[in-house]
Amino acid sequence: MASRKPKAKPVSRQSVRHQSHSHPLRVFKAKEDDETVCSGCELELTGQAFKCTKSDCDYLLHKSCFDLPGETHHKSHKDHPLTLLYSPPDDESFYTCNACDQYGSGFTYHCSNCKYNLHVGCASLPETIEREDHEHPLTLLYCTSCKGREDTTFICSACEETVLEDLWVYYCRECDYGTHVYSCAAYEDQESNEEEEEEEEEGEASTSPASRIKSLMKAQDEMAAMQLEARIMNDANEAALDLWDQPKRRYYW
Repeated sequence: MASRKPKAKPVSRQSVRHQSHSHPLRVFKAKEDDETVCSGCELELTGQAFKCTKSDCDYLLHKSCFDLPGETHHKSHKDHPLTLLYSPPDDESFYTCNACDQYGSGFTYHCSNCKYNLHVGCASLPETIEREDHEHPLTLLYCTSCKGREDTTFICSACEETVLEDLWVYYCRECDYGTHVYSCAAYEDQESNEEEEEEEEEGEASTSPASRIKSLMKAQDEMAAMQLEARIMNDANEAALDLWDQPKRRYYW
């Protein structure tokens, strides 16, 4: 008489809850090859993370985003604390970050009194960084060195574009050298392809300030393109409804 095989025991995966999401989450090890994005900071997902237990839900969070404090006191906004919101304020589809002037649709640190918003990635930017093409460290400033000075504008030393006076910059006072806070701050390392392949095989997440800023730059460029496409589609729909109205001038970023 043949004996029955014992039934396989179901795999027990411990789940956790987070206020930002209605479904339980489980621990997830993200790899660079996955090309996934954190639903909180909207940056590339690598290393230890959390993933929605529902197979048809692609909600993902860095562990660092999972552990973000609900309130923070930031040097850039000393008058009021900033509250962590899990979606853009005022039921909008996106917000504009006061640090880098880029869009966001995920988590934000927000001041309701001042309508002040920060990407959670910008809120955690290092106070100093180093560039291989500059001899001194660059210090994070919460406005340009030209703020309040008439007939003077701040020009990014990397891309030579104008930076609005209220935006954050990385700056060397000794050399009067400064860059945008996100894209131009990260110096493109001249690493060999072999070194990059070795890092991918090891599966280790890069946590250097330059790498975080590069990731922020990539995510924000993608977000800007998506918002532009959505705005164009919306304007096209409005134009179709306003055929008999006076033509409206529209501006795009």
